[in-house]
Amino acid sequence: MLARKYNYEEQWAVPQRQEPYSRPRVVRTERQRKLAKNRFRVLRRRLAVFAAVFLGMYGLITWRSAALHNAFIGLDTLQRQETQLLAKNAELKIEVDGLKGPERITSIAEKQLGMSVARRNIYVKVK
Repeated sequence: MLARKYNYEEQWAVPQRQEPYSRPRVVRTERQRKLAKNRFRVLRRRLAVFAAVFLGMYGLITWRSAALHNAFIGLDTLQRQETQLLAKNAELKIEVDGLKGPERITSIAEKQLGMSVARRNIYVKVK
């Protein structure tokens, strides 16, 4: 009977490190190269359009925010001015009421114009 010959070196050998996966080299035709180049151009153009739209929208939002901020600042200024004018108006009304008083008018008539108050009412009859 013949004995089997075993190759222990193959059985227990450490496997060799394999090369990382690489795509097999494909020979492209001229048309395929143009299509691939065209796809890259289209992608680049789409990215440029997206970036332009994004930057445009960002600028528009920033401009609108600045406009609203300026409007609110103007509104706040107008409200402060309104409160100042209302206070001044109240002061002027009090002053006008004081100037309209009959005591003031009679004192001006007596002191500056030399007039005196009549002791009784005099009526004049016109023909």
